[in-house]
Amino acid sequence: MKPYKYILSIHRILGTVLSILFLMWFLSGMVMMYHTYPSLSNEERMAHAEQLTKGESVLPTIVHPPLSALSLQQVAGRPVLTMTDSLGERLVDAQTGQGINRISAAQLQQIANRWHASHASSSGAVLKDTLNAIDIWLIGAMPFKEYPIYHYNLNDSKGSELYLSSRTGRPLQLTDRESRFWAWVGAIPHWIYITKLRATGRQPWTNTVLWISGFGIAMTLSGLIIGLRSMYQARRRKSSRHHRDKMAITPYKKPLFRWHHLLGLCFGLFVLTWIFSGFMSLADAPQLIWPTHEEHSAREVYADSLQLHHFTLDVNRVVASDNVRRIEWMQMGTHCFYHVWTANDEYLVDATDSLPRRTMLTGKQCESITGGKAEMIDHYDNYYVSQKRHLPLPVWRVTVNDADRSTYYINPKTGDCRYYNTNRRAGKWMYTGLHALNIPFFVEHQALRKGILWALLLGGTAVSVTGVLLSVRYVRRLLHRQKKNDIRKRK
Repeated sequence: MKPYKYILSIHRILGTVLSILFLMWFLSGMVMMYHTYPSLSNEERMAHAEQLTKGESVLPTIVHPPLSALSLQQVAGRPVLTMTDSLGERLVDAQTGQGINRISAAQLQQIANRWHASHASSSGAVLKDTLNAIDIWLIGAMPFKEYPIYHYNLNDSKGSELYLSSRTGRPLQLTDRESRFWAWVGAIPHWIYITKLRATGRQPWTNTVLWISGFGIAMTLSGLIIGLRSMYQARRRKSSRHHRDKMAITPYKKPLFRWHHLLGLCFGLFVLTWIFSGFMSLADAPQLIWPTHEEHSAREVYADSLQLHHFTLDVNRVVASDNVRRIEWMQMGTHCFYHVWTANDEYLVDATDSLPRRTMLTGKQCESITGGKAEMIDHYDNYYVSQKRHLPLPVWRVTVNDADRSTYYINPKTGDCRYYNTNRRAGKWMYTGLHALNIPFFVEHQALRKGILWALLLGGTAVSVTGVLLSVRYVRRLLHRQKKNDIRKRK
């Protein structure tokens, strides 16, 4: 068989299998321009969290270093420390020093009622189910350490439902009737969110999506090759002295074939880049082209082990200074801070100060933490950018003169950090740059961005519709041929 026939067979077989999936991806992609999978933000959690109360704490006697993370939050009326060390995460009552294995059903009901209180309703939150396995709305939360999970109906006009961890009392998910509907027609089919694929972890789902996307790339690439070859043949046929074919671009006479060919020529490159960028959402940029010389991450700006004796400011003074909902011990290099959340704000407090005063990270502090050169930016650049503008500004952009061209983006108000190297920058362009036009120019010109995306998605949908119809015809021909063969064998 000639190479072209192999390519034709690949496109026909993969197209028959994947065309309906591509159609679903394009249609759900239109929905995802406006609605995504529901998730709880820190802001929402803090808005419903309990206010920390000042009291005697046994913190100095119950904390045994080394700890990699430590936080304080009020849970069902008592202050609770969450400690992370080499053995994992554990909860301790901050006043008694006793370990907490689980949050009781009564305490979870108390937490759920706080969320219910913000919804106008005549009745309280009602326990709907107790889950020991993942469901469709917990996929993004990765709740495998939180079972059993308590699922509450908040009994409001929006049909709100809340999921709470019985291990920590932490809210894992909040959905309502509208967000569930849009997720079913948008994010769930688009991301192939199937509970069985995510029942034990992320990897089975990741592998499935990568394989499907890989076959999709092969299907689209083979289609482009066929389309360009067919156009070349049509042009040659027209220029021939013996043929006066009026079709200058496509040799196909049947309308459905002709439209699939023409639409593929117009939008095939977009379809290829879109499915490739979807593939890159779960894959790293090739190390062969963009090598990583040293393993760096945003996490390395924080100390691996907290030196608690350097946190000289009494944490109870911080609690008493504001409407505090959560405090996290944060050490960046040799600099110690309390990361403080209130109902509607978050900020840093210098943990070595004599008073609980808000502070901001300076450029010199960022340089000493990372070993790079810091500059304050008050605008998005090609890598620190958000189409929905949820990334805060201004931030310190710290560039390091190393083999990976490391760059850190550090929020001076909260200490939050993002990291990019050459490999991650390439991956960013190949994923969000291609898939969602997530670059500063289009962030500043949202109408233009959405107009381009709508045109491309509609074009991809049209290609997929013609592909589905051709696939149906192809399957019918195969079945008809098989039927004729069966009849011939019986005779």
